[in-house]
Amino acid sequence: MEKKLEYFTIKPSLRQYYGVTVHKDTKFDEKTENGIVEQHLENLTLTTVIHKKTEKNDEMPYEIEEESKMTIKMPSGTVLIWDENEGFVISPYPMTTLTKLTKEIEEFKKVYKDSKV
Repeated sequence: MEKKLEYFTIKPSLRQYYGVTVHKDTKFDEKTENGIVEQHLENLTLTTVIHKKTEKNDEMPYEIEEESKMTIKMPSGTVLIWDENEGFVISPYPMTTLTKLTKEIEEFKKVYKDSKV
């Protein structure tokens, strides 16, 4: 059998995530369903407040109450992804939309269309 070289690409995940691309005029106030995380975004600044209370039980003899506040100043174009427990988070992975991905794939096809490999 003759060896035939091909181009291979790392297969992308096509899972979709709810999110928002942040720009100077993007504003929101959000809260997770469980009410633990509240977030406010304005002027490219995301403020996250966590209100968490753990009740005393058989496994944990302590009652713990946590309240924390975190502020992130981000550049325009930052993508925030919604997490049901943490609210909006900055993805640790590069993100794109299906529209942009489709355009990139069409460009790849043009580049490699006439290739001998």
